[in-house]
Amino acid sequence: MSEKKGTWLNGADEIKGFEHLESIDVISETIINEIDAELFIPNWNNKPPYKPPIITLGKESVLSFQNITTIIAQPGAGKSSVMESIASAIINKETADNLGFETSAQSILFIDFERTHTDVWNSFSRTMKRAKVEQGTNIENIDIVSFRNISTAEKRKEKIEEILKNKRFDILLLDGIGDLVSDTNSLFEAIECKSWVRYITSTYNVSVFSSLHPNKGSNTPRGHIGSEMMRESENVLLIEVDADGTRTITSDFAHGKSRNGKHVNSSFIWNDELKMFVTAEFEVKERKVKEAPQNKFEHQELINLTSITHSKKLTASESIEKLTNYLKTTVSYVKTDNNSIKSFLRYLEDNNYLLSSKDEKDKRTTYYTRNESKV
Repeated sequence: MSEKKGTWLNGADEIKGFEHLESIDVISETIINEIDAELFIPNWNNKPPYKPPIITLGKESVLSFQNITTIIAQPGAGKSSVMESIASAIINKETADNLGFETSAQSILFIDFERTHTDVWNSFSRTMKRAKVEQGTNIENIDIVSFRNISTAEKRKEKIEEILKNKRFDILLLDGIGDLVSDTNSLFEAIECKSWVRYITSTYNVSVFSSLHPNKGSNTPRGHIGSEMMRESENVLLIEVDADGTRTITSDFAHGKSRNGKHVNSSFIWNDELKMFVTAEFEVKERKVKEAPQNKFEHQELINLTSITHSKKLTASESIEKLTNYLKTTVSYVKTDNNSIKSFLRYLEDNNYLLSSKDEKDKRTTYYTRNESKV
């Protein structure tokens, strides 16, 4: 017995009080529980029970127990309506139009960080209307809370924990997780916030569905908090807005993620009669996969493109900006994220559509066409 303990625990046989235990699994679990209750070490006897998906969209899991999912949306795209629909799905799982969302959860805490009290009340009213709840009915398993009057990120996190300690919730909706840091571009704060969200999921057995704003004109989430939350999330969704006003929720985009299932796609549109978004009646449009720019153009088209974008010598950053702006305004379904444009610039240089030279003084590389003088 002592030999087994010493082999597995590297000397932990000196710990007294466990001589009566006969199973190495029981020994390890008991000692770890005695030493630090925050640790979990799996063995044959402690498999966590199965938990069904907390939230599904189109029958596909988008949030599981104690996990985090993030949705990216420009202001006005409808992310608050998505949050309201998830809350509604807890009340009415059968006959309400919840934009394709279903949930196994029984309770939800919906926190809004930005909107006025009037806007938050209207959000509550729409949620009840969507769930077909009669006015005056008392609903105890949904709390929609405005944090507008809480001034700092630290106080907001403290208040969230205070609420979670006093009442049991299955889902925590954070409409604007960037409000839990004072500086979205602080890597330290972003990592600290990510770790805190992970901590509350385990401590309070809650699953988190959060929203993020992207950088202007892109689908890239803003700042370090955006990058860290994307890495932490099991699913990353996007709300796209079509020209006709149709919104599409999808995980099938450049930054999308669907860790445990297929990509999801679901559409919704504004209904002026009901004064809220409803599920689009037509099928989701077939999504065209964006191609790398170098795969889109023929030889002569690349010559014409570079002659337009590089009518004079440009630095690398200027070249990237020119190419990005040109492609975004003239070509559909071409990748225009920063990495794709950098790769395209290298392709143009490697294949002699652009020439380059390095200034001996400032060491900057400039790009130009054959028609542009090196002088």
